[in-house]
Amino acid sequence: MQRTTNPSRPRTRASAFALVVGFASVTGVAGCSRDKLARDGRVSQAQAEQYVRNAVRQSSEGVVLEPSQKGLDQIERVRLAEIAQDLRGPAALCFLDRAIVTMEPGQVDGERAWIGVPEGQAKFRARVSVSGEVLTTDVLESGFDDAHMDTCLTKVISKQRFVESRDTFAYYVDVYYWVSLGFFAEAGSDEFAELMRRQQTAAGVRAKACLTGRVGPGEYRVQGLNLFDRDGRSIVNRVERGELPAEVSSCVASAFKQIRIHPEADAFIRPAAPDVVFTVAADGSVGVADERWLELIELEERAARDKRKSELLDQPIGADATVEADAFVDMGEPPPPASELPEPEPEPEPEPEPEVEGPAIDGPAPEPKPDPKPDPNADPGKPGTKIDLSPRRRN
Repeated sequence: MQRTTNPSRPRTRASAFALVVGFASVTGVAGCSRDKLARDGRVSQAQAEQYVRNAVRQSSEGVVLEPSQKGLDQIERVRLAEIAQDLRGPAALCFLDRAIVTMEPGQVDGERAWIGVPEGQAKFRARVSVSGEVLTTDVLESGFDDAHMDTCLTKVISKQRFVESRDTFAYYVDVYYWVSLGFFAEAGSDEFAELMRRQQTAAGVRAKACLTGRVGPGEYRVQGLNLFDRDGRSIVNRVERGELPAEVSSCVASAFKQIRIHPEADAFIRPAAPDVVFTVAADGSVGVADERWLELIELEERAARDKRKSELLDQPIGADATVEADAFVDMGEPPPPASELPEPEPEPEPEPEPEVEGPAIDGPAPEPKPDPKPDPNADPGKPGTKIDLSPRRRN
């Protein structure tokens, strides 16, 4: 069974959290609010279950850490939040690495949807040695349909460094992780369709050089998938190779990765499927569908900018009204000749400023204070908190 996400309906949470949460305290959180915790960190089982459900609803991805009682004595609340934040980036990369392989645009119940989204949630238990290294990591409960997510997340948690034990006893930490595509306000709108048409056409124009002299005459349709972050940048993308040689497909993918969309502060991952048709003529020239349309749009925009610039340059500065050339303007009586003007009186010499005694200032001027560093205790689930989602090689 494959999960589906409807791109025309913004998502604000993962699917229903169906795990049995049996713990008496929640002390480390990333990706959700901590306002409902009791002052001493202890809550009832019902409160803990509701807390995790609320966390899943409030954010598209996140981490909750719940150490054993021994671990609770070892790890301070601030340090738990830092560890949870450290886990978010690598865990999100598990989602990205899998989503770019499995996701496909399709339809569900007659509506457009994304098929094969590796979303879900799971509970893991990491057993931590006295030195803070993870000895074993087990999957206690999982809501992921894609087994790759459980495997990848297990490796991520196994590499995490926890706090050394103060009393020479090992302890364990339960790790909850959830992820989904998240909020996408523009999905399915005419404005986004227009933006993607323009962006994919511009990417196709850039990719014309990839096909020139490398493929024979004919029509080549290239479809792909781009995953965008909250800033509108393509984090990772792919193109369907089709009839193109591998090196040509790779070149086109690089051009498609430059596609940009509007930023959205509350977003996590936003997908789009570029679709470009190339036409290679008998003489080797390469054309792109909608290329002329894009050229006309850009010419119209350039003409509008030039017209506006000309209007601003021709407008008199500070003029409230236009005076016709033949209109009579009363300028008053003419000034008297220079010989009749009185001689100007000499200006008095300025008095010297009194000396002010004070401490001498030696050395260079004080340097400006640096900008304050971000608060490591701030809730990383709030808008504005960024995690590094750039794919990188793992050891």
